[in-house]
Amino acid sequence: MEYLRVLKKYHFFHYSATNPLEASMYLTAGIETFNKSMGVSFFKRKHSFINFFFIFGISNLVLYVVSVLKSAYVSRHDMTKLMYSIATFGFCCQASMKIYCFVVTRQRVIDLYESNQHYYQDMMNQSNTVKRVLCDNASLIYIVIKGTVLVYLILVIIAMSIPGISSIFLSDLILPLGFTIPFINDDTFAGYIWNYIIQIIMAVYYFIITVGTDITTIYNLLTANGQLDALMTIIEELDEQLERDECPEKIRDKIIEIVHQHQHHRIYLHQLVDFLNPYHCVTLGSTVPTMVISVLGLFLLDWYPGAVIVFLGSVQIFYICFLGTSLEIKTDALTLKVGAIHWNKLSIPDMKYMNLVLALTQKPKMLKVVTLPLNITAFLKIHKLIYSLIMMLENTKA
Repeated sequence: MEYLRVLKKYHFFHYSATNPLEASMYLTAGIETFNKSMGVSFFKRKHSFINFFFIFGISNLVLYVVSVLKSAYVSRHDMTKLMYSIATFGFCCQASMKIYCFVVTRQRVIDLYESNQHYYQDMMNQSNTVKRVLCDNASLIYIVIKGTVLVYLILVIIAMSIPGISSIFLSDLILPLGFTIPFINDDTFAGYIWNYIIQIIMAVYYFIITVGTDITTIYNLLTANGQLDALMTIIEELDEQLERDECPEKIRDKIIEIVHQHQHHRIYLHQLVDFLNPYHCVTLGSTVPTMVISVLGLFLLDWYPGAVIVFLGSVQIFYICFLGTSLEIKTDALTLKVGAIHWNKLSIPDMKYMNLVLALTQKPKMLKVVTLPLNITAFLKIHKLIYSLIMMLENTKA
């Protein structure tokens, strides 16, 4: 994560916070502003979903499902079109799960948000060093969120524009999402244009809901990272107190603070991981098969749009695994930090407290899908599987 901080020098990514609570409110307000474009709120308990943007978006999703299923049935004898319909259906599964997690079970998202707000309010009583660490984390969250929006926007523009550009030079008219809207035949040029426009509208809504849910997830996961950074800073302050041989009362107060902060982090992370597990399960469960189908189409049928779909899926998986790895690194750093304090200067009761903290840091709650930890290792395993499939197909074709 540290190398991302260098982006702060660019105006687009620059954000300097001086107050962790205000920084948190600023970030969540920005996420809420973005979410208004799809007619939802992830942080307000009282919100009416009876509005144009939300109803229009849900209608688009229903039309998406009907169009994919109908196109798959109609083109069941055309392997290329059938493969395209099945591949793009994976994005529909993702969108449905995002709506379920962040709209139907919105209460859990709000609970996480309120837990964050209470945490930042409590941390205002900490030292300036701890608050500075939280402000630096807020700046990092800002960079990652803006970078995510930019990357997803570029990918959607590429995915939606390449089929149209290709259609100019090829004899076939290619639609970006690989299916046909019911009652609008794409055999005529006018029908092709209408299908293309409607699919662009669908893609824009998919972009909005994907970015809105993903930046909310990024905010929550990087907040957990910030909690670990703050906790490690408090442990460093304890170590300095031990080195100065301060009075036992101050040392005991600092240890109690460490225990409370670590307890809060574990409860928060447990809530977050339990919320994200089904979300990530569906995301990987739909993205990986979509990528495999796209690879099959690319190598067996020279279906070049499959390359774009593989890249889109790869980026989504990378974000999930990247954040999981970041959390693992921070947790390991916390274990090392606790183990490196001046244990010989602790009293027996204080040593028991810190030994409990050390034991708990070695049994962290981590992101996973079923039994697979979500980290860069998992990302490489998935792509190794796809690469092996490519090599097997190459050998078969040869």
